[in-house]
Amino acid sequence: MSLKRIVGRFLCFVMIVALLGLATLLAILYMFSADLPDHTSLKKYVPNMASRVFLEDGSKLCEYSYEKRYFIPVEKIPRNLINAFLSAEDKRFYEHMGIDFISTLRSAWYNLQHLGSGKRPQGASTITQQVARIFLIKTNEVSYIRKIKEAILSFRIELALSKQNILELYLNQIYMGLGAYGVAAAAKVYFDKTVDELTIAECAYLAALAKGANLYHPIKNKNNALERRNWLLGRMQKDCFITRKEAAKAMKEDLLVVAPEKIPNAEYLAEEIRKYLMEKFPSSSLNKDGFIIRATMDIRLQNFAYNALRRGLEKIDRDFGWRGPIGKISGEKSKERISEKLKKIAAPAGSGNCQKAYVIKNHQKQITIITEAGTIEKISSSDIPWIRKAKAGDVILVSDTPNKDGTFDVRQVPLIQGAIIVIEINTGRILAMQGGYDFSISEFNRATQAMRQCGSIFKPFVYLAALENGFSPNSIIDAGSIEVEIDNGSVWKPKNYHGAVLDKITLRRALEKSINTATIRIAYEVGMDKISKIARQFGIFEDMPQYLSYSLGAGETTPLKITTAYAMIANGGKRIVPTLVDYVQDKRGSTIYRRTSASLDSNLPFNSEFPPKLNDSREQIINEQSIFQVISMLEGVVLHGSGASVRVLGIPVAGKTGTSNESRDIWFVGFTPDIAVGVFVGFDDHSLSLGKNATGSSIAAPIFIDFMTQAKNILSPKSFRIPKGIKLRKIDLETGGSPTGAVSIMEAFKDDEYENENLLAPAQRLNTLQKLMGEKIDDYPVGENKIPRENNTTNTKLLFGIY
Repeated sequence: MSLKRIVGRFLCFVMIVALLGLATLLAILYMFSADLPDHTSLKKYVPNMASRVFLEDGSKLCEYSYEKRYFIPVEKIPRNLINAFLSAEDKRFYEHMGIDFISTLRSAWYNLQHLGSGKRPQGASTITQQVARIFLIKTNEVSYIRKIKEAILSFRIELALSKQNILELYLNQIYMGLGAYGVAAAAKVYFDKTVDELTIAECAYLAALAKGANLYHPIKNKNNALERRNWLLGRMQKDCFITRKEAAKAMKEDLLVVAPEKIPNAEYLAEEIRKYLMEKFPSSSLNKDGFIIRATMDIRLQNFAYNALRRGLEKIDRDFGWRGPIGKISGEKSKERISEKLKKIAAPAGSGNCQKAYVIKNHQKQITIITEAGTIEKISSSDIPWIRKAKAGDVILVSDTPNKDGTFDVRQVPLIQGAIIVIEINTGRILAMQGGYDFSISEFNRATQAMRQCGSIFKPFVYLAALENGFSPNSIIDAGSIEVEIDNGSVWKPKNYHGAVLDKITLRRALEKSINTATIRIAYEVGMDKISKIARQFGIFEDMPQYLSYSLGAGETTPLKITTAYAMIANGGKRIVPTLVDYVQDKRGSTIYRRTSASLDSNLPFNSEFPPKLNDSREQIINEQSIFQVISMLEGVVLHGSGASVRVLGIPVAGKTGTSNESRDIWFVGFTPDIAVGVFVGFDDHSLSLGKNATGSSIAAPIFIDFMTQAKNILSPKSFRIPKGIKLRKIDLETGGSPTGAVSIMEAFKDDEYENENLLAPAQRLNTLQKLMGEKIDDYPVGENKIPRENNTTNTKLLFGIY
């Protein structure tokens, strides 16, 4: 056979094999292409992005997300970071069409050499192939079938998208460990930096994470992480992305993780913001649409509120006694072993500012302990009587830092709970909120969710109704004993605090001293229907039952509602809606929500010394003159009434104490010309009392004072604004007439009251309520209650004991 024929047959054979190979390849491509995802969907890709909540000073409060991701356009990503990923994952990214055949052949040869060895097959995925896997195939299964599908999709992606588009998808989507997706989130999580602030070494470390974030954990696997990072720095130098000098300098840099700074002590408020937003936006939008949210919280006031409430609850709880150790360690004498065991004992929820300690000896005059650090210390002498029952081997909680004398205070997580809320009076912006002692103990927010009996803090609204219906601040009220007959035949005999028996008293002094008997008579004369209407107008109750007991605060409401009502008194009777959010922007920066509770000049800070410039569309709920008279009387509560302890602040402040049945709910709500502050204290179990001597002035007012002592330094001190139609006249505090006694005050009168010639002659003025004396009025129903003739002043058990 001639050479020519042999060559011809060989060429035919080659052609046949080539055609068969091509046919096989086309068949494979057709077979695997039939059910592939639509790669063109990547053009419409919208990443899931975290919604972030920021404060006025630009600090981040919290975020809500399915995935922690901050989208960043590829042109905003620094070149060093991009180059680090190219060196780590795909150095020929700009040269291939989705498949790097050189790397593929090298990996195939490696895998053939190690076939059957049990080693994981080596991959050669390009960035484009990873995009195909992450977005379209969505599996990490190691198989040749997946690789074929990746290759087909990668080629299609390269035809459909630019290289920059592919990089943008990859660098924003890849998982980087510690819950971070994409390079922007990773830079924040690992180094608390934006991408443009990263060093070359930090860029290399982030790129190293692409191979497996858990393998290169910066703390658990720091040596592996440094080794991988430095290897990659060498690759970047070899690929001419950095110089030898830059690589050497970067390799000397330590791997230091800086956790993003978190705003502490605001968990209740952050969760309340989430609930607030979910009422306005779908949950899916909040968690993936990348909203930018401006919260109303003032970080300074929040810290003041947090610390004041915790200190107050700890002090109150302390009065109930030490409840004993949290654990016991026996049979150990070595400090090191005791220290190790202390660390293994679970600390109670809410003890974050404490450490565990082991009692060595209790000599009654001196108690020595071993701390978690293994040091021998002493308990402060003032705490020794409190824990006198402590024994050797007991594990107790102590302060995490020593006192000036080197001793440690004993700590105990309180059982008592409470809430504090701070509202800007002109806008309803919630500036601070703490809904309990500690969020880790209970996520139940007592500021917004706890329905508690409000006691005497409701009384100002009864007196407001009186001022709206013919009473003046110096009206004379009968404060003598009274009985109220209930429909079931029983008799309610409301009494004053400590059983005080009075005769006549002015309207002002009745509120200042929180006199129950006078308040009941005022409520009867004014009418519970009018009081119920005012309670509804101020948002305290939707539909308050028209029972006389409600005039003393028998109804239940939340701290948020009652504090908002006081804020509306403080602002002159303008309706406000409490809000936690100033505005919400979408990821493009367009405002999609803005608070509309008041049309005030929002450029003025809440503590501006100048009156807000009003373009005011707020509803005037009640006559402004009556409101100011209540403000003046509530100032009197602080100056010479049940809230006298608050005078120590030395600034214009008004407020009211409140204590419910058997001291189960303790309140103080106060306000300045800038803010309203509500404080509630009570056990979550409504049946538990704080003690028979617990009052708003002894329990809640100290927390208010603690808060305001700090807050007043950032407020602008000023007096309450006197509205038109109000004139001041000096009167005697006790009689309400011309000044004759030891104490005189400037009383606020409406214009028509001021012109009344009998205004200052109390002896000539008989209040309508005096007609009740000696007159049978069983036929006057008030809801289900009746007020019978006053004919019995004997001491009987109270049906309601609200002071």
